[in-house]
Amino acid sequence: MSDHDQYSLPKHLDDVGPMRLEMYETGAEEGSGFHVFNVAEDQYHRAEVLQRTGAIDITCNLEKVVHGAMSADSDEYATLIVMQWFFQPKGSRRISEATIELMFEASSDDSKVEVEKISFLDTYSLMPTTQEETHTKAGDATVGVEQFASASLSGTWEKTITRTTTNAITLSGGKRLINNRPPNRIATWTLSENKSQPAGIPASLKVAVLVSRDDQEKFFCKVALTCKTDLKTAAQGFFKKIPKDHPLIFQPNPHEKGTRPYKNVTYGDEELGSIDLNQLGDVTFRTVVMNGQKTWK
Repeated sequence: MSDHDQYSLPKHLDDVGPMRLEMYETGAEEGSGFHVFNVAEDQYHRAEVLQRTGAIDITCNLEKVVHGAMSADSDEYATLIVMQWFFQPKGSRRISEATIELMFEASSDDSKVEVEKISFLDTYSLMPTTQEETHTKAGDATVGVEQFASASLSGTWEKTITRTTTNAITLSGGKRLINNRPPNRIATWTLSENKSQPAGIPASLKVAVLVSRDDQEKFFCKVALTCKTDLKTAAQGFFKKIPKDHPLIFQPNPHEKGTRPYKNVTYGDEELGSIDLNQLGDVTFRTVVMNGQKTWK
């Protein structure tokens, strides 16, 4: 069995609080209308990466692919991939945390693929908020006085502690091994809501990943998504179905266009290793239309 078949989502997310819903083959049903299939074995660079509909809609589109080399004097080939994610809750529903994982696999044991760079590597804060928290401790105090007579003096003491706390939406990105074996073949990002003001995660996230290769053979990418939701959303069903998706197939050979060629694929860039991937990434909590009120004539 290959690593591709053995791979499963990590279990590092906290089980306490909102229910965790795995959207990676778990509970999949054959015949579900929510699968994203390749229309043919040679459909390369499928534009529709993932679609989930139900209490919350989640979609991912392949925005851009560039096949080339790490540098002009390098022996390593490279592929730049940009994906756009959208998270669209309905009504009062929300996602409190979402983890995206992209697992890359070569087409044969003789080939090698490696996640070299990703956008948003490390941990980032978005829309930080500050609030003051006050804690008061109280107790009774009794003092005995003995002089010709016995008397008692009693009172109440209080201790007040005020501290300022800062919270924010967080975005964390990283590169991971599969089964503890190098090289890194997983790119992962986690979005978490502001815990002090729980209003969900951002509505859109654009990520970029640079993959190195040692040949011009096709390679694969399997997408995994894990979410935490509020209890109401979890109880009423997050999605109508939890489908299986076909992996994305990337074909670096410019002469192999395949079925339904994707227009946003380019070839021949020999300086992919010098690109700042953070310049390609983006995160948006909410898009506001400023001039939304119009008069119809």
